[in-house]
Amino acid sequence: MNAAGRAAKIVAMPPVADITSSAAWPSGRVLVVAATYEERANVDQLIDGVLAAAPDPQLLIVDDDSPDGTGVVALDRTAREPRLHVLVRRGRRGLGGAILEGFMLAARHGFEIVVNMDADLSHAPEDIPRLLAAMHPAGGRPADVVLGSRRVPGGRVVGWPAWRHVVSRLVGWFTRWVVGVPVRDASSGFRAVRVASFTGRPHAFATGYTFLEEMLWTTHQAGGRIVEVPITFTNRERGSSKAGLRESLTGGWALLRLAVTARLGL
Repeated sequence: MNAAGRAAKIVAMPPVADITSSAAWPSGRVLVVAATYEERANVDQLIDGVLAAAPDPQLLIVDDDSPDGTGVVALDRTAREPRLHVLVRRGRRGLGGAILEGFMLAARHGFEIVVNMDADLSHAPEDIPRLLAAMHPAGGRPADVVLGSRRVPGGRVVGWPAWRHVVSRLVGWFTRWVVGVPVRDASSGFRAVRVASFTGRPHAFATGYTFLEEMLWTTHQAGGRIVEVPITFTNRERGSSKAGLRESLTGGWALLRLAVTARLGL
């Protein structure tokens, strides 16, 4: 077979299908989303912690076909955990895209609130009820987004090197003063979001991790309420960060584009 024939054969190969747990989800109000890639050492503890934190929220693991079998472990747990769901994405990869797909699944299954959290145990599952309570403060206006914040009084970070503090504060400063979103920890991935605040809007979110900042901007532009509650963020003890250099650079460029949009009204 010549080179052209081999190329045609490769092009004709069908895409690899995703692997999912049961399509029959129980009805619910809150869905917790955690994106994973090579988190086998953490996924069981994550599942146990989230499902024990409150009796009602369901959990979706969005795994990027981890070579270490993270998705297999999570899929096996679904047989005995009716509140656990798994999507193993095949043929695509990226933290931001995985989180965004999880959010859209929350909308598709009729959830009112989606909570995003890291899968590396840096976010404490026992803080989930605090984020949910802040969505509906007693006697106050309901929130559209609640951030688990490291940068408000009472919030802190444990175990970060100095350079990560610098980067986090720069992103926070840029989002607050250049993009114009009045929050202190815009890059926090630990957040509760009202599904209605990101569906049905003309803005198309980027698939990179910066869509978290974009979501805050679109919510603020629409007059939505964003609040921050203090959390303790603990640097991962097992495994390595999945937000690589390429995604970080892409996210930085997307944040600059968002700043231009915010300033020029494009």
